[in-house]
Amino acid sequence: MKKKNKVLLVGWDAADWKMIDKLMAAGLMPAMKKVVDNGVRGRFATLDPPLSPMLWTSMATGVRPFRHGVLGFVEHDGAGGLRPVSSHSRKVPAFWNLLTKEGLKSNVVGWWPSNPVESINGVMVSNLFQQEKKSGEVIALEDWKMEPGTVYPESMADSLSQLRVHPAEITGNLVMPFVPQAVELDKKQDKRLTVITKFLAHSASLHAACTELMETTEWDLTAVYHDALDHFSHAFMKYNPPKMEGLDDEPYELFKDVVKGAYVYHDMMLGRLLDLIDDDTTVVICSDHGFHSDHLRPRFVPQVPSGPAVEHAPYGVFAAMGPGIKKGETIHGARILDLTPTLLTLFDLHVGRDMDGKPLTQI
Repeated sequence: MKKKNKVLLVGWDAADWKMIDKLMAAGLMPAMKKVVDNGVRGRFATLDPPLSPMLWTSMATGVRPFRHGVLGFVEHDGAGGLRPVSSHSRKVPAFWNLLTKEGLKSNVVGWWPSNPVESINGVMVSNLFQQEKKSGEVIALEDWKMEPGTVYPESMADSLSQLRVHPAEITGNLVMPFVPQAVELDKKQDKRLTVITKFLAHSASLHAACTELMETTEWDLTAVYHDALDHFSHAFMKYNPPKMEGLDDEPYELFKDVVKGAYVYHDMMLGRLLDLIDDDTTVVICSDHGFHSDHLRPRFVPQVPSGPAVEHAPYGVFAAMGPGIKKGETIHGARILDLTPTLLTLFDLHVGRDMDGKPLTQI
């Protein structure tokens, strides 16, 4: 039987068509434009509340949160306290489990939440791979060890750990494209520059692991998840043009290009991934929700847990190109629940009747 084509799945948390369309029109996101021009695009309807661990688990399973069990950022620890949500919380199989049962090899990098990693047919790198904090404290570069449960198989942990980028390794010249006047600021005093270095280090670490696995392992599906766009947007979207009423001129001029830079940076990473695949690979790019970037930006963000979710927009992005995918068309009615059923269909596998999503056969 002919082996099915490969699938490259790229997840960008909070990616929004309003930002992407402007940047594609300006020639600043050529990789994304290549996918859009040679494939299909559409809006990806999210679920409420738009909390990322919950949403990305629905995307990975095709079922709603009350069934898959991941309901937010934390969970009860059984002793009256709270702990970060983990892969143990998920009650149903994800697409990497389903592909493993069918003998297909998967590389899964950074999916949220995927720590501790699961034993799959392939390689799994957890969402804690790039994190340089433990119990709220930043770990120094020389003490930055790989925690157990971060990489499967464990035999690959040492080699992959060498690819991680620590925020301390992000130099000023790497920050300058995001904040051209960064040289005028004191990095130690202005925590906003420190935030940028952290986001860059995290995404660079995940990108390095993904490209390494694409080049050195056999795979049928490679999936990589980046949360940096969401973090960049929460921190800097208020400075994005047009200038919001009541915002001081100085911070606006300093940080107005940060979110644009984040999108361009993600497009550069996407371009590298596209260079590593052949014409028989289907590419899927998606986000769990959008992010308000215009007059819909809230003027105030509630200072409560998950309060920043008010900045999220109800529609994320979906784009796909590859063998058998239509070209230059817009699809309608897609939901984040449809991702896993669509992935299974691309591999000619059955979609569970109990799944809440449906395959996007219209693509």
